[in-house]
This record gives sequence, C-alpha cells and structure tokens, in this order.
Amino acid sequence: MRPILIVIAIEALLSQLVRPLFLTSEGYVATLLVINSVLLMWYLLKQADTTPLFLIFVTAFLVRLTLMLVDLELFRLPPHSGDDTEAFHLEGLLIYTDPTTFNEVVRGSYSKFLGLFYLAFGPERMLAQYLNVILGVVSIVILSKTLLLLKLPMHYVLIATGIFAFFAQGLLLSPILLRDQIVALGMVYTLYYMVRWTVEKSAVSLTLAYTGYFVSTVFHSGLAIGILVLLVYFSFYNHETKRMDFEASKVQRLLVQVVLVGFIVYSFQDVLFAKFTHVSQNGQLFSGMSYDRGGSAYLNGLTVTGPLDMIVYSPIRMIYFLFSPFPWQWSSLMNIAIFFADAVFYLLLFGLTMLHLKYLKQHPFGSVLLFMLILFVVNALIFGLGTGNVGTAIRHRYKLFPMLLIVYTSIHYIRYQVLHHFEEVEKRAE
Repeated sequence: MRPILIVIAIEALLSQLVRPLFLTSEGYVATLLVINSVLLMWYLLKQADTTPLFLIFVTAFLVRLTLMLVDLELFRLPPHSGDDTEAFHLEGLLIYTDPTTFNEVVRGSYSKFLGLFYLAFGPERMLAQYLNVILGVVSIVILSKTLLLLKLPMHYVLIATGIFAFFAQGLLLSPILLRDQIVALGMVYTLYYMVRWTVEKSAVSLTLAYTGYFVSTVFHSGLAIGILVLLVYFSFYNHETKRMDFEASKVQRLLVQVVLVGFIVYSFQDVLFAKFTHVSQNGQLFSGMSYDRGGSAYLNGLTVTGPLDMIVYSPIRMIYFLFSPFPWQWSSLMNIAIFFADAVFYLLLFGLTMLHLKYLKQHPFGSVLLFMLILFVVNALIFGLGTGNVGTAIRHRYKLFPMLLIVYTSIHYIRYQVLHHFEEVEKRAE
C-alpha cells in the first residue's frame, strides 16, 4: 500500500499544476486512469507470488473497472448505488466549492474525505470511484498475504483469494461512491498485521494493526467496540507459548496499551464516535437499534427500548443481520438472488466454522484466529442492533467477511490435516 499512497500524494501535488494544461476534464481523467492502471499492474505483478495469483488480481481489477464504467456511463449498479452515493458526491462537491462547509456536512467522514479528494484532484467523480477500485484490489492482495502468513498451502490461498476477489458484494461495492471499501481495506490490514505481529512481535505491526482498525472506525463508528478485542489480544498473547496467557505479568502490557489507545480515542472521539455522539445528543440511541426502514425491513416488531432489550434481542438481530434474507423473507427475485449470492456464504462459512471450532486449538495460529472470530461476532452483534433491513445488512456485513473467510479457510485446512494424519496412522497400524 505504501507505493500507492506515495503515488497518490505525488499526483495530488502535481495535479494542481497539470490539470489546467488539459483542454477538457475528460482528457485529464483519462490520462490519470491510464497512468495509474499501468502502475497498478506493475504493483500487482510485484505482489503476486504465483502466476495464478497474479491472474486473480488482474481479473479482479478489470472486472471492477468495467463495473465502475457501467455505474458511471450506463446505469447505477444495484442495489447500493443510488441515494447514498449521490448524497456523498454532492456533499463532496459542496466542500470543493466552499471549503468552509467542511464541518457542516451531515454525512460525516466520507463526505469530508471526498471534499478533500476533489480539492486535490478536481471535482472528478470518476477518479474518486477509481480510487475505490484500487483500494478494492489492494484489499484482495493483503488478504492473500495474510493467508500466506498463516502458512496455508497455495491452493488454499488461491481458492480463498478467488472467493474474496469475486464475491458479489465486493464487486458491487468497490466500483461505486461509498465508504464501504475503505472500511473493508482497513479491516483487512488489521487482520494482516495481527498475524504479522503474532509471527514477529513487532511494535510496527502492532501500531499498524491499530491504525488499520482506527481508519475503519473513522468511516464507520459501529466498529469501535472491536478496539477492546484488539486490546485483549495484544496484551495477553504470549509469543513463547504461542497461546493466550491471562496472567498478572501481562496486566502491565494491557495498562500501557489502554493508556496509549485511550489517549488516541479520547483525542479523536468526535471522529471515531461521530455516529454515537449524534444519536445520543438526539435521544435516539435505542431507537437507532430498532432501525427497520426500507422495503426489505425485518424484525419490525422487535424494538429496543433499553439496555435489557439490547441484551435479549442482540442474538436474534445478529442472526438476521448475517443471514438475511431467509426464505420466509423472499418477496422478489432480488431477495432470492441476494440469498444465494451473499447470505448463503455467511450461513455456510459461519456454520461450518462453529461446527469444527474444536480444531482451532490444534492450529499453530489458533489464538489469533480465535480472536479474529471474536472480532467478527462482536462486530456482528453491534451491527445487528443498528441494522433493520436487508439492503443495509449486506453492505455492513461485507466489512466483516474477510475475518470469517480467513478463519474458516484456516480451520478447514487444519481439520483436513488432522483427519488425514489420523487415517495415515490407522493404515500404518493395520
């Protein structure tokens, strides 16, 4: 990601000088697209360990690029490109035309990000969507690197990376003008550096894991609770025994992290907890947990009115959040398509993960994988409380999909190894 950030920074500085030289904005945009596509291909070639992996990266990029052009030139991609994308674009343009409105936009961090992006590169929506395409491809690269760090065989890496690269929601959310791809990328980086820290106990990896998660939280405050999960893992994991040690000697490490992370959270609380600040100021904290607007709303009668309701209803709301639309919710072809292209993956992967969870303790990276699963469940509980319709659910649960995919792939691999070894022992005994 570092080379890409450097290129973006250089281009942002040069664009102020170069953009006026173009006769049309179309020529300026086309030139940037061509240059950056070539650079991205080179980046993907350098990052790929094998030719099949490179082909997955490149194909994922080309498909997303094509879908971006469809969204911009032909029709808005269903079901996510619509009111929200247009509102983000308009608020970004508002900041571009009048930077003093930066703190006045109502849609939060992504509108402000777009405003800064337009100030740097000009009010070119295509470039903003192209950036999301790049971030989507980078997230695929980082996920593959995470799987390799977990010592998975290449064919497992290829299958899991292929699933993530061509997962329906990734293909639909990456090319459009929404914040979801930035959030997903931050989550993937968090997972990567969790594993890397587990391998090498590096302060840099620890810092970057928190940084990735903070970036995701800036663009969606609902993820904030996961910071507690990271604090526990990074404080009590023992690199010598390769397991969690909840002993008194580790409390000091916990306190140091609590102070440092707490200082960051306190200093940037208006950004990290913007959504919660808004709803609490307006007395809507619990009503926001009963959000059920939209044509695909579910659990309409299950309203949260206080802390007890929140505890009692959170499991059922999490189930609907992760696996909707269930067959009894099907009211259109779109619902059926969403179930088979999206919900069924969560249903199968989560179900098989829980069914074979016992094998996790035999995995050399069992501790970090367990905490990835905990991070997945904790965030699913929170998102489940704040989500009440299928359209919103499929967007938000995509942010959590990398965790589930990595954990399931790892459990499937270690289970196969254990069973295969057992069969070999039986054969030798005979």
